[in-house]
Formats: sequence, structure tokens, C-alpha cells
Amino acid sequence: MNRVVLIASLIAISAVPEAADACTYIQRPEPVGHASGQYFANEMLEAATYADLVLVEDDGTRGGGARPTGIITVRTIARFKGRSAERFTVFGAPLTLSPDKERFFSAPLQHFTSETGQVTPFPFSEEQPSQLFSSPAAKGTPPPPPPPVTSCGPPGLSAETGRFYVVLRNAEGRVLNQLLMSDGRTSALRPAYGFVPVSLSDDDFWLYSVQLAAERHKSENAIQLVHLRPGGSAASVEKALRAAGGRLRAAYYSRGNFIEEVRPAPYEQERAWLERAGTYLEASRSGRIGDPHHGAAEFLREKLGPDSVYGTGLGYQVAQAFTRSVREVQQATSSPRLLAVEVTGDPSTFAGLPFVARVAPLDREVDRLPQVSGADEAATFATMQRIERDIWLLNGGNGNRQGTLP
Repeated sequence: MNRVVLIASLIAISAVPEAADACTYIQRPEPVGHASGQYFANEMLEAATYADLVLVEDDGTRGGGARPTGIITVRTIARFKGRSAERFTVFGAPLTLSPDKERFFSAPLQHFTSETGQVTPFPFSEEQPSQLFSSPAAKGTPPPPPPPVTSCGPPGLSAETGRFYVVLRNAEGRVLNQLLMSDGRTSALRPAYGFVPVSLSDDDFWLYSVQLAAERHKSENAIQLVHLRPGGSAASVEKALRAAGGRLRAAYYSRGNFIEEVRPAPYEQERAWLERAGTYLEASRSGRIGDPHHGAAEFLREKLGPDSVYGTGLGYQVAQAFTRSVREVQQATSSPRLLAVEVTGDPSTFAGLPFVARVAPLDREVDRLPQVSGADEAATFATMQRIERDIWLLNGGNGNRQGTLP
């Protein structure tokens, strides 16, 4: 295993920009196999607070020569762990119009293997410092500079509108990029596969591994939120919470039964922001490029059929969960209403404030991929046909390009 790696080969393997600083590994990373994938999934799910299959609704690409936003908006398709909102954001770069996107989707998960058989993850991708509220006039601490790029470090997280990803997040709602692992003698922080594209190919076992790991992690450490009484002013709520020693990490808005999360960057949380969150939600959907429903349906149509990966299961399960979420979005037409906030410290200390209705987790249950099944083979086949028809409609069948379902 004492193999010195040439820096050029590492750059090609990990898709790190050519301008990266030089760096040398003493081992060559190897593709993650099924056995090590299931081990990593179990370890990473244990460390994660949230684990979700998501659809990228907006990768931050903007038209007319406008700069990308650096904000990737995703929608939860299935919850494997934790009580995620239906829609939330992560920080990353767009791929919708990138000519290099295929290499990101085909880059394999990799790991190191020691002489004694211990495996540790190879850096994959991570969120990089950015901002949610883009007003240049906002006063306060400026965003931290991005970390220096090296060929030994992970590239920045990136995504394409209309594609599916498995995302693991920590207790602060940020994409998991490190976890504590032991080699039997010492423990150290290692990289994590926090944001991985789903390909549903024969080689794509990460989603399957996360599903298996989720079955072993029935318990959850649900984040307690301060639920608000209707009608309160966002500015006054935040002022009172800060006066009582709390700092707001996230806000949750409801559109009927559809819940959206607004989570600024850590440095933005240092100053008042809650009053701007509603305005952000209203404006965040404008100017985006790409139809996520059409793109996802186009991707899924190639994955459905009797020879789908894992028999006739996984592709159809993703498609069924996706079409279910499309219908949820179609029903979420009301204006957003501030529902709850996430604060640092012990949220129960704020329970006595007059605008607080209760302190409890987000009212969401773990909702895994639905099983495509029926009373008999004919019923199962009929279910698969209905799913295929929905995907065909979303992909433009019968002239439908509106991203809707009957």
C-alpha cells in the first residue's frame, strides 16, 4: 500500500481544478464497493441528523448573464432520518449549463485501505461559505473567504436542476462533511459523503446502502423548534429571542401542508435576518433556469422497465416518491406563513414568551421510499404502468410541459 500518487492523476480522479495547490497522498484512493459502501452508509447515517433523498429544484443558475446565486434549492423526496422540511437549501455551484457536469455525475465514491484493512473515505465534496441574503447594503461580518483549494481537499459541492441526490446533514443543518472514525487505536475526523448524485445505474449502490442503514437507525435525535402563535411580527419575535439569549439558526414557513426551511449561512445568523426571510422566499423562485420536473422525468424514464436496477424496485420507488412530491407542490399555492424557528441553546427556555405556542420538533415523520407492490403480480404491474404514465406526462407526453399531474 506504500504507493506514491502523482498529483496529476489525483486531479483527474477527484475533478479538482487544475489551479489547485500541489499535494501528495501516500496511497491511491480506490472505488467504494458494496461492502465498504454499506459500512460507510451506516457510519455516516449514525453521525447525521438528517438524511434525505432530494430533487434539485434550482441549482442557482441565472439567465441574462447574471451571476449564479451559490444557493442550491432542493425538495425532499424521501426522509431516511430526521424531520426535514419539504424544501431547503444548501450552498454550492450550478451544473445546469456546465459542459463538465457528466464527470461530476460519473465520479465514483472512493476510499483508502490501510495495510490492516481499515477503510477511510476519500474527500468527495463539501459546502463552501456563501450567503443566503445577497443585499450588498447589509451591515455585519463579511462572509469568510473560501478555503484554499488543494488536490487533497474536497471540491465544492455542485448540482444540476432536475437531478436526484442523497444528502446527509448535521445538527446545524449543514451538509455533513466530517465524521469521527476509529482505526482501532486512535480516532480522527474523516471526510463524509454528504451530497451524492443518484444515478440508478448498476453501479449506484449508495442510495441502496443508505436505505439499508436507515433500517438500523430507527431512533432519531429530533431537533426541538420554537413554534409560534399566528400573527406575530418576525422582527419582534427575533428581537425578543435574541434578548433572551437565543440566536436563530433557521425559520420554517408553511404553505398549507408544505413546509419550507430558510437557513442562512452561520455568519449571517450573527445579525438580525428573520424579517428578510419571508421576502427571500417570495423572490427565490424568480429567474431560475430549467424545469426540475421535466428534467427529473427525463432522467427517470431511462431507468424504468423490467430490467431496472435491483429488479423492478429502486427506479420505480424513486419515480413514485417523485410524482407524489409533484402533487404536494401543486397543492402548495398559498402565501408562506412563519410557523417555527430553530434557535441555539435550550429552546425550552423560551417557552414562556407570549408569542410561543409550544416547543416541539417539526411535525414531520420519517417517510421513506414507497414500495412498489400489489396484491398480486398483475396489481404490481398496474402500479408500475401508472408510474410510467405519470413520468411520461411530466416529460412532455401529450404536450404537457407544465410540470403538473392530473
